[in-house]
Amino acid sequence: MALHGVWGGAKVAMLGLLVLGVGSCAYFKLGAIQRWFGPPSVTMQEAYADHPGGASFDHSLFDGVLKRYVDSDGWVDYEGLKGSSGDLDRYIASLGDAPFAELGRDEKLALLINAYNAFTLRLILDYYPLASIKDITAEERWDDARWRVGPHTWSLNQIEHEQVRPKFREPRVHFALVCAAVGCPPLRNEAYAASHLEQQLEDQAAYAHSHDRWLRFDPQSPDKVYLTSLYNWYGGDFEQAAGSVLDYAASHSPPLREAIDTGRKPGIRWLDYDWSLNSRGNRR
Repeated sequence: MALHGVWGGAKVAMLGLLVLGVGSCAYFKLGAIQRWFGPPSVTMQEAYADHPGGASFDHSLFDGVLKRYVDSDGWVDYEGLKGSSGDLDRYIASLGDAPFAELGRDEKLALLINAYNAFTLRLILDYYPLASIKDITAEERWDDARWRVGPHTWSLNQIEHEQVRPKFREPRVHFALVCAAVGCPPLRNEAYAASHLEQQLEDQAAYAHSHDRWLRFDPQSPDKVYLTSLYNWYGGDFEQAAGSVLDYAASHSPPLREAIDTGRKPGIRWLDYDWSLNSRGNRR
């Protein structure tokens, strides 16, 4: 999960005009500004067919790294990993030999999620120690086209916004792509695998919707629900899947679903996003 890194001079100039033009107009919402200046909008669609029994890719090196250095709640032992990063680096090198074009749908998605998360770990190690991924300059963070996947060289933003979101109708990726922040859903301590990708993605979504870092809803006060800012930034993806952000969140939160089904429509509030590093020392 990365916010769109290059806003461009035109958008910055437009923001100034908008602020001058709208003044204190009550109808102009901050959320609309955040959405416009956040990640690009995409039309989600399935671009690949699945090929059971076709080409595959071995993620066992990355699986071993995650099992050793990530706990069950997603907190990362960066100090330990920095001191023994050989397997991570070998896995990243192997991604350059991935038979990307030959992989079926689930193999491709598992590869892209694992690659994104592995590259993010390597990025953090390159600058460690640091307090947040946002301490890394923008041009060296999400927009640096340095990462090889098969014959392609992409930035983290390109992987997320060009290769994943528009080519898979799968908003649960927002609970699987991890930007090394406390506010992100947890980094899974196993690699994603095509053979059980559906269950892994469902587990990630269920985890996020059952922890108050990402969703807070009190059935005794059903007039409002607090949601992770992921729902604000990527609202269009969730709307395409379920019709509305609220309905998508409710599909993973039985108490919220029950409230809506009984005629309630909670107002949405956005939870603050914690950009602190998802290190074990920052465990909440």
